[in-house]
Amino acid sequence: MREFGDVAERLVAVLRLRRPRVQRATLIVLGVLAAVCVAATLTRLSPLPLLPLAPFGAAAFACWRASSADSDRQVVGWSAVTALATAVGFWLLGFVGRIL
Repeated sequence: MREFGDVAERLVAVLRLRRPRVQRATLIVLGVLAAVCVAATLTRLSPLPLLPLAPFGAAAFACWRASSADSDRQVVGWSAVTALATAVGFWLLGFVGRIL
């Protein structure tokens, strides 16, 4: 279990050292993905491509919360929520792409 603690400490160190760049880049990528969803809705004339907007919005909120977190535990927690919500959004993008 000690190895997991070391990995978490290194992850927090990276997120703390480069936090403004990491958070800004993540928010920009999530914004681009949201724009792609809206463009796909206009192109396909179907509301299905809007499904990933909810997880991408949750990921953006979690990313914003991670940037203003006070403790290392909160940074890791909100970063995990960001990663999970982004993964769900990507999965929904693939699912909708397969349907349409």
